[in-house]
Amino acid sequence: MSITPYSVGTTEGKIASRITKRTSLVIMNLHATAIVYVSFTKGVSVTNGIPVYHGGNISLKIPEDNPRAEAWAISDTAATPVIVYEGYGLE
Repeated sequence: MSITPYSVGTTEGKIASRITKRTSLVIMNLHATAIVYVSFTKGVSVTNGIPVYHGGNISLKIPEDNPRAEAWAISDTAATPVIVYEGYGLE
């Protein structure tokens, strides 16, 4: 498992690259009030991203989802702390 901290701001940034061997992906918003918006294609915004509310998370795993895709994020608040967990277990 890989655990990577990010600081997500008010401009989009890549928080996970496309990795074909990844079997799970969890994105956790650690901020007390900020909302992080996630997309699995470049071009995420507060109007088209999946909202991850403060203290919340989004998780993807095989076979139900596609954790292998890249992930992009933007926040409604500058310097929002986010943790990305990447799993490489059995399919």
